[in-house]
Amino acid sequence: MRRRKACWLLPLVLCPLAGGGCGGQYIMTVPDQLARVGGETTTVVRLQRNDFFVLAPPVNEAAMRFRIAGGLERGAYTDKLGYAATTVPAPGRPGRYTMTVSHMDIYGDEAVTQGQVYVWDPNRPVIAVDMDCLPGLLLGNSKEAARALRRLVVGANLLYLARRSVGRHARAHGTLTKAGYPSGPILAWRRQRWHIVREGRLSLPRIVVESRLVSQLPEVRRMFPKLTTGVCDSALAAGAYAAAGMKVVMIGTAPADINAEIRRRNSWADLADRGP
Repeated sequence: MRRRKACWLLPLVLCPLAGGGCGGQYIMTVPDQLARVGGETTTVVRLQRNDFFVLAPPVNEAAMRFRIAGGLERGAYTDKLGYAATTVPAPGRPGRYTMTVSHMDIYGDEAVTQGQVYVWDPNRPVIAVDMDCLPGLLLGNSKEAARALRRLVVGANLLYLARRSVGRHARAHGTLTKAGYPSGPILAWRRQRWHIVREGRLSLPRIVVESRLVSQLPEVRRMFPKLTTGVCDSALAAGAYAAAGMKVVMIGTAPADINAEIRRRNSWADLADRGP
């Protein structure tokens, strides 16, 4: 009988596999996902194994299974860097859903983790927020910033962009909730680039994950054309928004010499009162 270790709602999970001649622990990285209503999400996950204390080499040619809620299951194999990618059908109604990703090794042991999938109507506006500019995540007063973002989600979907590693996003979700900020997917500013190739007599599509990192904003904007505005308080984030063809809402007076429309708000209270 196979042994199954389930770890719930964590983008980065250590799943110990006992017995069967397999040493170490599996580390499965599943970032937050975005999808259009009735569409599909291109999901890129990574599988590693912690065999030697701090070392976690990638697991190659591991069979991975993907499913959102009770939908159709998809499969993919990891590459030499431990990445596996496939398209997974999304539900037909907006909402936040659970994606289950699992791997079973040759000994019958199974590692399972779950991530969050945000399914959005592409006709609804989307606003991006630089997570690093939010006050009160650890210490300080988040009242006005939380009020500003709660006002924004009345008329738009909200996504957070973070520089922290994907493995820390689960804790970041809890931190946002405790500080009073509205829920939304946490995406890394940059992710692994991928492309689709067709192989074999039937020209079946296969997703290839590349080693270089690229901005996620252009990809998200193709999925959601109404992602037109980004909120931040730094020139670095403002430049990333501008490079993606977005309008910039700057909190405070930090200089930002960029070729884009900038709307200034003196404070988070100013943003809460006046909107973007």
